[in-house]
Amino acid sequence: MSVTIRRQVIKRCPFKDEMDAGELVITICGDAPELHKLGREIDGLCGSPVSHEDFTRGVLALVPEGSAVTTRWHTGPWFVEVSEGNAVLHDPVDRAGA
Repeated sequence: MSVTIRRQVIKRCPFKDEMDAGELVITICGDAPELHKLGREIDGLCGSPVSHEDFTRGVLALVPEGSAVTTRWHTGPWFVEVSEGNAVLHDPVDRAGA
């Protein structure tokens, strides 16, 4: 069983004086952690300027092992997607050769 949760997030960009709005998607193997507490912890990550990659890694550190985190952002002229976690997301070359 897995649980997928998602929410909107707004964080400060560390490179330019602007706010980045994005979507956070977390897929958890097994039961979800207490969501109100997780929400407060994620809000804490938004309190200081943070890159998309560091934010995504920071969320991954808050959720159970084996989870996957994806964030999607609109920043400048770009749409950016960052994924971390879950072995399925790593080493696509190894999976292709299996």
